[in-house]
Amino acid sequence: MMKDFRSLYTFHREQVQDQLYKERTAGIHLGYFYALMNIVKELAPLQPAMSPESIWMDYLAFLRTIDEHKKSPFSFMEWDEVEGREHLRTTLKEGGALLTWHYGFVRHNMITIGQEIRAGHMKAKLPFYLVAERGTVEQEQKLQAWNSIRQYAGAELLNAEDEMIGIRLYSHLRKGGSFNLFVDGQTGFNADNHAVELPFLSSRIRTRSGIFRILAKTRKPVCPYFMTLTEDFRSKIVFLPPFTLEEDIQISAGRVYEPFRAQLWKQPALWRFWDRHHQQVIHWKEDEIPMRSDEAESRLDWFSRPLDGFGQLGLNTESGLIYNLG
Repeated sequence: MMKDFRSLYTFHREQVQDQLYKERTAGIHLGYFYALMNIVKELAPLQPAMSPESIWMDYLAFLRTIDEHKKSPFSFMEWDEVEGREHLRTTLKEGGALLTWHYGFVRHNMITIGQEIRAGHMKAKLPFYLVAERGTVEQEQKLQAWNSIRQYAGAELLNAEDEMIGIRLYSHLRKGGSFNLFVDGQTGFNADNHAVELPFLSSRIRTRSGIFRILAKTRKPVCPYFMTLTEDFRSKIVFLPPFTLEEDIQISAGRVYEPFRAQLWKQPALWRFWDRHHQQVIHWKEDEIPMRSDEAESRLDWFSRPLDGFGQLGLNTESGLIYNLG
């Protein structure tokens, strides 16, 4: 599958570029606009090797390419590279949490995990839970082929917004079960509104803390992993050494996020959630820099499509400043 990934991706990259430049002044899709705004605000203070605009176009091209594969699940049956398979085995044997992010080839995580479950590495005769937002669960259940792939892997979808989710995951772990959870999904707060604050790349974010509390209580292994793409367009999944979490939620959450931050800085275009990142940011780095208004006003590089009753937004890609153009 990956051989044609490069050409598919290149095709989408050109398509995205043409489309964006055509729509540049009339206004681009609001989600695209937010993604660019967030990439600029998050990365510009760190002076990345590539321009934020270029990262943004790569991000949009990657999303389109991934969407093609969503339509044909069997176009991707194996990773080109699997790193840390032994860490996955250890976690499944003891019962624990596989924690990942909406990054890279998100949907294909169950290929390797499923292989290890079928090979008998989960000691408990329990389902393997895939914890997801309600909307995702409903959408996924409609996709027949993806469902059969999950069933083959012995995995069940579990709604993160279920009122009993915390108790269910806790007892599942106590029995020796395992589950997969996306750390950057922002649902599943329920009564647990003790959000934890963390450094991201240059910003500070707020994220839910319930999962860290459950894992610290059960003392079960936590195995962070991510799915990525090598420079020569090979698909790769990386499982990191499992560890147990501390009672101190702040330290635990920081430890889980650390490898993701390093990976995100290396390949920022592969993260799905750039378009909604501002919803979890509590402090942008650039808020600390005083801005001379006269020079900023003079140049707006991109505009959002005008929305009813909302007006149009303009972005200065150098300063990351947003203007509401009424």
